[in-house]
Amino acid sequence: MVFMENTVINEEQGKSKIKGRIASKGVLIVLSDNNFGRTYIIDQPVVTIGREEESDFVIEDKMISRVHCSISVDEENHFFIEDLDSTNSSFINSKKLKKRKPLYYGDKINIGDSILRFFREEANS
Repeated sequence: MVFMENTVINEEQGKSKIKGRIASKGVLIVLSDNNFGRTYIIDQPVVTIGREEESDFVIEDKMISRVHCSISVDEENHFFIEDLDSTNSSFINSKKLKKRKPLYYGDKINIGDSILRFFREEANS
């Protein structure tokens, strides 16, 4: 993983780890004071978010579980979020996440004391 300014990009010898089935990448931007502005690029079929290094995206927040939630992309390029039995739950647009749920452009994700916003890569037109 390479850190460029506030953006986290996964790279392997100069090549992005983008799987062929992901037509457009997802983007998470941290909006809370802790890590404000940090951007995470979703460029794999499944990524995990948590406070420990075993997660793909690490957010330093003591209220976040070691591996708190995951974001996945299906074959039709739809993004989904799922809580991974975290201690303090995950919330989408202020509603508790009880099962795997689709993510839409602009959705607000609350995990621990952190607030993130979900976006999708936009094509030039």
